[in-house]
Amino acid sequence: MGILKIMNWKNTAENLGLVLIGIVFGVVVGHKITKATADSLIIELKPTIEKAIDKETIANTINNAIDLKIDKIKKSDTLQISINQEPLNDQKPTNILLKKDDCVLDLNNYNKLSKSQKNRISRWLKE
Repeated sequence: MGILKIMNWKNTAENLGLVLIGIVFGVVVGHKITKATADSLIIELKPTIEKAIDKETIANTINNAIDLKIDKIKKSDTLQISINQEPLNDQKPTNILLKKDDCVLDLNNYNKLSKSQKNRISRWLKE
């Protein structure tokens, strides 16, 4: 009972209120700083991302032309159907990669890479 008489509840409530106000203020300031940083990062990286997408342009084409010729059918004739398909359909698309000069990794730039980056490239080339 002695501690309760010594403790000043009004002072405790004021201190608790100040702590809560400080926490709310810190959360608001932290949120605004994080949002501003993310927005500026997106603005700075947008040209780099667009350039990387342009470097990796892939054109997929599937050519599957069928030439179907059916002659007129008479009662006395047998049915003859001629189907010519160019190319033979193996269902494999033709991929055309357009490489840019600054996308190629030469020996000097390869030697500047770290060991983990070199290992990653060698694993990628093996696949």
